[in-house]
Amino acid sequence: MEYHTGVVRSHDSFYRDDELDICRQWHTKGVLGCDMETSALFTVGRLRGVQVAAVLNNVVTYEADVSEGVAHYADSEGALMAGEKRAALAALHA
Repeated sequence: MEYHTGVVRSHDSFYRDDELDICRQWHTKGVLGCDMETSALFTVGRLRGVQVAAVLNNVVTYEADVSEGVAHYADSEGALMAGEKRAALAALHA
């Protein structure tokens, strides 16, 4: 099973006018992806002294249109199920 480990950026700015520039900046620093949830998870884990990890399913590839990627993923039950299955297998493997 293919997977990647590394740094992910957590934010709330998917629909900014300069989102592509922001993604390029982080990409040059080696950030593998971004999401909108894990920052809260890691903050609570650190405050409580609990180890935390995240398994993320990539919905939109680097430099692709975010709204198109999200719409395609949401409308494609096969892609959704395959992605969730790979994410579950990766979590079990970890």
